[in-house]
Parts: sequence; C-alpha cells; structure tokens
Amino acid sequence: MKLQLNIDASEEGDPQSPINVQTQGGGQSLVPLDVVASLERIFAEELASFYPDAAHYAQVEISVSFLNEGEMREINQKHRGVDEITDVLSFPLWENGGQFVPEPMTGFLPLGDILICPEGVKRFHDTLPYSEALCLLLAHGFLHLLAWDHDTPEKEHAMWERQELLKSRLLPAFEEGL
Repeated sequence: MKLQLNIDASEEGDPQSPINVQTQGGGQSLVPLDVVASLERIFAEELASFYPDAAHYAQVEISVSFLNEGEMREINQKHRGVDEITDVLSFPLWENGGQFVPEPMTGFLPLGDILICPEGVKRFHDTLPYSEALCLLLAHGFLHLLAWDHDTPEKEHAMWERQELLKSRLLPAFEEGL
C-alpha cells in the first residue's frame, strides 16, 4: 500500500498559508518533499494498525488543504453552522455510525479531506511551536478520517491519547526536514 498526501494551498495564494512553517530561527521554510514522504509513511503505518485490510489497496489518498481565514470560516459555517474560523476540519469518506467502513474498491482508497487554517493554528495553539501545532492538527484530522471522535468523555480521552502518540511520531519527521 502506498499512502499519498495531496497538499494544496489557499485559492488566494496566501504566502502564509500553504506549507510554509516557521523554523526555530523564526524564518519561513517550505516543507521539503522528504518530510511529506515521512508523513506519508507514518500515516500508512497508522492506517495499517487500525485497518489491516488497507494492505489490499495499491494506493490510499489523503487530501490536506491549507485555507485562509475567510475560506475556513465559510466552510465551517456551511458544514457545522458555526460562523467563525477554526483550526482544522475533517471530511471523512468512510464514516458510518461512528465506524470506519470503507467499501471495497479496486486498488484505490481515498480517506477524505483535512482542512487546516494557519491563522487558526496560530490563534488556538499559540503556546505551541507552529510545527508542533501543525502535527497535532494533522494527527487530529487523520483520526477523524478513520472515524475517531471526541463526542463523549470516553471517546475524547481515547482520541486525545492516540492523537498525542501520533503527533509524537509526526513531529520528529517533520522537524528533521526543516
């Protein structure tokens, strides 16, 4: 199985939004391709641990889009009825009744979309370094694509625990490439 991350930037071409992250020295740097490859490998391993049948697919795909505040606010209003920006939204393709149930497909398994608003990352996670907050949101979004949720205290505890473990795997891979 090959997992592919499709990373897309804001339609308005906001230079702060695509895959620009702050380095420890305070500058901006594009996420190198080897970091994307590392993230793909980690997500593939995580997917296989949750869903062993993923091995039957030649390709698995996750779409990650970075949106500006206006785009994120509009989507949050449309899909959640909340007229404000948020840091991350996920749109899973295979969630049914709180379960991850992909239909059998020939060779290709799209998991869904993760939308991230860099301004929301900075606003809601200002105590974390940007790269750590970004890895946290990637982990959070990924788990939602696999039907994890935080709608009860028990589910929230389990999701936060797994999210932290996944973030701790993503962060070193992310920072090594910067």
